[in-house]
Amino acid sequence: YRSGERGLVRAREAVVSNASAWDTEGLLPRHLKGGERAPEGDSSSSSWQKERADFAKCPSFMHLHAGIDASKLPGLGKETEMHHIYVEDWSKGITAPQNCVLVSIPSVIDPSLAPEGKHVIHAYTPGNEPYEVWRGLSRSSKEYKALKEERSRVLWKAVGLALQVDNPQDLVDVQMVGTPLTHERFLRRKFGTYGPALRADTGQTLPGVKTSIENLLCTGDSTFPGIGLPAVAASGMLAANSLTTVSNHLELLDKLYAR
Repeated sequence: YRSGERGLVRAREAVVSNASAWDTEGLLPRHLKGGERAPEGDSSSSSWQKERADFAKCPSFMHLHAGIDASKLPGLGKETEMHHIYVEDWSKGITAPQNCVLVSIPSVIDPSLAPEGKHVIHAYTPGNEPYEVWRGLSRSSKEYKALKEERSRVLWKAVGLALQVDNPQDLVDVQMVGTPLTHERFLRRKFGTYGPALRADTGQTLPGVKTSIENLLCTGDSTFPGIGLPAVAASGMLAANSLTTVSNHLELLDKLYAR
C-alpha cells in the first residue's frame, strides 16, 4: 500500500504477472527455486534473469498529449488528416534518437473525442528515446522540466507539420508531456522501456507464460508472442488456457452474453 503497509492475498490457482520480466523480477522474494536473485546490474547468478530477462531493452518514449483550438487551423481544420509520420533524416533510420515522430489526431475521425471546435492530438517518439539522458533526474527538479521542454520540441515540430501551422503551441488549450521517467513511474516499466529488443537475425525467442517458479505465470510484452496490444492480449489468453480448458472459457462467455 502507499502507506507502506503490506497486505497478503493468497491465490487459489496461480499468480499472473503482466509486468515486464525486469519489473516482475524486482517483485520476487530473494530466494527463488532457481537460485538467489542477482543484485542490480548482475545477471550472472539469477536463473530468473537467464530464463526470462536475458534480452536487450528497447529505448523509451517521449509523449505529447494536447488539446487544441481547431478553429484557428487552415480551413478550420477540415482538411486535417488523422495519422502522420515525421522522419528528420531517413539515412539515420527510425530508431535514431528523436529522428522519428508519430502523430495521431483521432478527433478527425471521431469528433466526440473532443469538444466542438477542438482536436485532441497524440504525438510520440516510437521507442527511440534513450533512458540514459534522463537517468538520475528528479521529476520535481528544474533540470527535469528544462529537459522535458528541450526533448519535446521535436514533437511540436512534427505536430506543426501535420497541422500545417508554424506555431502549433499557439493553438493549445491543454498539453501534457511524458518522458521515460513517466513510463517508469506510472506504468511500472523499468528504464521506461518499450519492451524486449529482439532482432530477427539472432534466433532469440521470448519465453512462454509458464515460469520455473511454481504457480507463477507471466503475460505481457516480455512473454511470447511479444510487444503490441494484440500480442499482449494473446499472452493473456495463453495464460488463461493454462489454468482452465477452452470449453470452460466458452461456457463463461455464453453466460456473459446471456446477461
